[in-house]
Amino acid sequence: MQQLKVDTHILGIPVLGEDDLLPQLYKEGIKNVCIGVGSTKDNSRRKMLYEKVKHTGFSIPFLIHPRSVVSENLRFSEGIQVMAGAIVQTDSIIGENTIINTGSIVEHDCIIGKHVHICPGVVISGGCTVGDSTFIGAGATVIQGIKIGNNTIVAAGAVVINNVPDGTVVKGVPARV
Repeated sequence: MQQLKVDTHILGIPVLGEDDLLPQLYKEGIKNVCIGVGSTKDNSRRKMLYEKVKHTGFSIPFLIHPRSVVSENLRFSEGIQVMAGAIVQTDSIIGENTIINTGSIVEHDCIIGKHVHICPGVVISGGCTVGDSTFIGAGATVIQGIKIGNNTIVAAGAVVINNVPDGTVVKGVPARV
C-alpha cells in the first residue's frame, strides 16, 4: 500500500498525517469521518479503522452517491457507502461499514452484514443474506435466497447457487470451494 505524504493533497483534500492524529482531531471539534480504505479479499483493515474511529467518538455517516438508485424503504447503518451506479432495492438491510461498489445490484429483502465489501458489478438477487466481513468479488452473481456466511470470499465472476458456510472461499461457475 502506498504511503501518503503529509501536506500533499488528494482531490483537493490535504493529507494531515496518520491514524494517531485521530484523537487530536476529535478534540479540535471534528466529529465526522469517512473510512476511505477498500479491500482486496480482506476487510480487516477497514474494520479496524472503523472500530478505532468509533472508539474515539467520531460519527461515520452513510454516504449515498447521487447517481445510485436506492429505495426509500431501506435500513442503512452507520458508515455504509453506496457508490455510483449501484442499485439497492426495497426492504434490504445494509450493515455498518459496508461498501456497495460501483454498478452493483442488491435486490429486495436482502440482509447484508457489517464490514462487507461488494465489488463493482456484483448482482445479489432477492432474499439473500451476506454475513459479516465477507468479500464478494467483481462481477459475481448470487441467485435468490442464498445465504453466504461470515468471513467468506466469493471470487470475481463466480455464480453462487448454493449456500456458502462461514470462512469459505468459493470460485467458478457454479461457485465451488
